[in-house]
Amino acid sequence: MKKNINKIRFKGIMVTGALLIALVITFTSCDEKEYGDKRATGDNEIVVQTSQIINDNYIGNGVQWDPYPQAYKYWGEPISDQDWEKLYKRLDYMKPSFMRVVYGSFDKYASDDADNYDQDKFIEGLLKILEYCQKNQISVLLGDWGFNQVNFNENRIFENRLDNAVKYLDYLVTTKGFSCIKYYTTINEPNLEGSATNGNYDLWKEATLYFHEKMKEVGLDTKVKLAGPDVAVFNNSDVNWISRSANDFGDKLGIYEVHTYPPKGVMFSNEYENLLAQMKEKVPAGYQIVIGEFGYKYDTGDANLDQVLAAQNSNAINSDPNISNDSNTLVDEYFHGVDLAGLTMKIVNAGYSGGINWGLDDAMHSGTTTGTDLKVWGFWNILGEELQGKPEKENLRPHFYSFSLLCRYMQTGSKVFKVDVPNKVGLDAIAVEKDGKYMIAINNMHAEDYELKLTIDNLKELTGVKKFIYKEENRKFDTNGYPAPEEENTTFVSGETLQIAGETLTVLTNFEF
Repeated sequence: MKKNINKIRFKGIMVTGALLIALVITFTSCDEKEYGDKRATGDNEIVVQTSQIINDNYIGNGVQWDPYPQAYKYWGEPISDQDWEKLYKRLDYMKPSFMRVVYGSFDKYASDDADNYDQDKFIEGLLKILEYCQKNQISVLLGDWGFNQVNFNENRIFENRLDNAVKYLDYLVTTKGFSCIKYYTTINEPNLEGSATNGNYDLWKEATLYFHEKMKEVGLDTKVKLAGPDVAVFNNSDVNWISRSANDFGDKLGIYEVHTYPPKGVMFSNEYENLLAQMKEKVPAGYQIVIGEFGYKYDTGDANLDQVLAAQNSNAINSDPNISNDSNTLVDEYFHGVDLAGLTMKIVNAGYSGGINWGLDDAMHSGTTTGTDLKVWGFWNILGEELQGKPEKENLRPHFYSFSLLCRYMQTGSKVFKVDVPNKVGLDAIAVEKDGKYMIAINNMHAEDYELKLTIDNLKELTGVKKFIYKEENRKFDTNGYPAPEEENTTFVSGETLQIAGETLTVLTNFEF
């Protein structure tokens, strides 16, 4: 969770309007060499290599959807039936296949006392989320923030509280029947200062091994896979948590899972791809790795662009008392939808088996218990009217358009193909297939327009194709404000030339929904 990234702080750069403009012009007018060599190919052709499968069983893309703990416990604003229906309707369009849901024992069964256990305390929000996931066959990565389970100052675990954590998981899975819960993490981002373990690997290991032993005692180990190490990766020492976990856990760890928050500047070189590769190569053969949280942290980058964006975000936070310090206010900007698509594609092409964006809804978390300083990261704020008297805050943000397409048309069990992409600044592409239906998506984070030939090896054409374009002006919506195709029921012939405008996402699909 974002509140635990205490060692990464805003630089507090104060940038004048003139300097902002100068920096942006400097960035967008750079030639390719200033970004670094992106790929080895050099022509104007994208080639989908259907004979080369990167991933033959993709879990899916989705979002973090936490059960509104403060709304229920502190704010006196439980989510209304009307708002739940609004949430469900939007997610029905997005069709996420993978969801991360995290709670704290302190806002659920142990809310009155860390050693207490009341399984039905403040459970409504969690049940609503899990019921939706169960109904829609969404794989859930469940977890606890971990703050009541260990004490890093005393370097100890609380066995009785971990016992209760296992009991609660068993209640949800066995008693309530939520078979959608496929994975579980014990402590959020244990490598970071400010987390429950405060960066202590051995403490996380002890707590997690104990938790696994208790899972075995009640038979949960055959129903739910333990996931980890759940680290937020910013440097090589964070990557080492993966190899240490592999050595210490063996088959007790059923899936590997990490968090990643790159700056934007690294999207235009191989730097981010190299980090993804370093993490994946630490995973033992035969195991999947997923990104359990991803988004952007501009203040971690050295590029001029990141300094500009960090300053813009900081200024927005400082000018609005209703925004927490731990926010990405640039989710309100059109370009964030393009950036998020590019980040998603890099994760997919690196061979990861799923990606979860942080996060669904501003109303999930606040910097304090007052609810006046929300953590702005979401696709909307479902309590905009109730908490702030601003119903417009409940509207869809632009990135719902782009990210929904990459969730909707990349369902569980999809095959991911290798795609050869020419050496163009900001250009990414993915191609997937499931049950004979395809989705090919091309993203351009750069301001320059590209004319590109798209070839699909071993296929002459795709029929029944819909074409979506996420663009700043005149993009198409349906009556609900959801993406609508520019073209539909067309035939795409392999080798056709496409016009890919600057800062756009283009999606071609013949899935029938």
